[in-house]
Amino acid sequence: VSRRLSLENLYHILSSNDWSEKSEEDYLPQSFDEEGFIHLSTEQQLLDTANRHFRQERSLRVLEVNPSGLEKNLVFEQIGEAIEAYPHLYQSLPQKNIVQCFVLENSPHGFVDKRN
Repeated sequence: VSRRLSLENLYHILSSNDWSEKSEEDYLPQSFDEEGFIHLSTEQQLLDTANRHFRQERSLRVLEVNPSGLEKNLVFEQIGEAIEAYPHLYQSLPQKNIVQCFVLENSPHGFVDKRN
């Protein structure tokens, strides 16, 4: 019996308004043409990613992604100056894999996740 590794949900920070909850098309960020993948973070990496790359923003929209069915195009890799491996999705993101969109608010101490 082969057991598939069940991945936890992943997160994609939206850097612009290029995603709409009303859209029925697969999601591709503007950076996809240049980079060839969608940047994702694990839950443990999310706030660090937000604080490192989006510190100047007041708030951020984040897509929570269920990676089920995306495994063959999902690669954990270290690129450039990265200290650890981050998940990168080498395909468009199907709407059915988007669990929810939520907001991270910036505070004097950095971004905080107020979902819990």
